[in-house]
Amino acid sequence: MAHSLHFYRVNEPGMIRSYILALFLLLITSYLPAQTSTVPPAPRDTIFKLNGAVIPVDITTVTPTYISFIFPGKKEEFTIERKEVQKIIYKSGKIDVLNKAAFELIDDSSWEAVWMTEDKKEIGDLYMLGEIEARSPSSARSASAAKKGAIIKLKKKAANMKGSLILVTKKETSGGYGEYPGYYIKGIAYGTEPPAETAPTETKATTVKDAGM
Repeated sequence: MAHSLHFYRVNEPGMIRSYILALFLLLITSYLPAQTSTVPPAPRDTIFKLNGAVIPVDITTVTPTYISFIFPGKKEEFTIERKEVQKIIYKSGKIDVLNKAAFELIDDSSWEAVWMTEDKKEIGDLYMLGEIEARSPSSARSASAAKKGAIIKLKKKAANMKGSLILVTKKETSGGYGEYPGYYIKGIAYGTEPPAETAPTETKATTVKDAGM
């Protein structure tokens, strides 16, 4: 019996179109997963703890004593003590170093980390370190420069005492027409550790009456 052989021409228009369509669909299906996997994660604030832990979160509140935050995808708010945090890197790129004003690394250069307030509620359970005061430098030629200079001096004094917060108790401006402006500021320095020469029970900031307030 004679067998007939059938040959198909691959260059027929119908087969070429089917081949191109199948190849196109294969490329599309393999390309989509690759695209979705390269979507960058949403930026987060990052807490760096003194014990080495790194926590990506969304910061909600920062105070002189604690930091509140929400974990990504969660609604419940959590709180951590400020003295446990070494630094915070915000999603904006801003960096806040918090431990220099509360631990042994405090020195004259860390004055920028000192917190100033006029609200006694923000003292929390910090320890009273002592009263401090400062006047603007004589080189100040404007009211704003006088105020800034006095505040920097006050913060440096608090930093030298290993203080992390200043409760402002008095502010005065001086100078008028034809006189150089002046600024005087007074406050009480507080820190997370009591003064070495004083027992903790005597310096705990639970009573503000000891400061004459």
